[in-house]
Amino acid sequence: MLVLKLSQVPVPKSNRYIRRKGGKVFKPPRVRNWEVRALWELRQQYSGKPIDREISVDITLILPNRRKRDIDNMLKSLWDVLEKAGVIKNDNLIYEIRTVKRIEKGKEGVIIKIKDYEETEQKAEGGTPPP
Repeated sequence: MLVLKLSQVPVPKSNRYIRRKGGKVFKPPRVRNWEVRALWELRQQYSGKPIDREISVDITLILPNRRKRDIDNMLKSLWDVLEKAGVIKNDNLIYEIRTVKRIEKGKEGVIIKIKDYEETEQKAEGGTPPP
């Protein structure tokens, strides 16, 4: 199992991009700064080849308060940065996700646990997946 940690929670990407004339997309500084920091932190922790197999990912989001946050948008940012950092080859290799929000006053971060995906449900049922 691979365990990675980030010091900040992901900045949600949706509705954060600004389109300019000519179709160019501008990333707001908040998004760009989070990505740069996350890439640096991930590259400090992982220098192997990108994972190129079906995986299961366990995410713990450590949040400093109970402010409303949309998990799925944070995860999209996280998948993108895992690809850019060379941890995973493509986010389509993520077959199973477990996400937990944990409130710890004054603290924030992300704990990412990556392991091989095991089709336990199908093995237990003894069958093949439906088409």
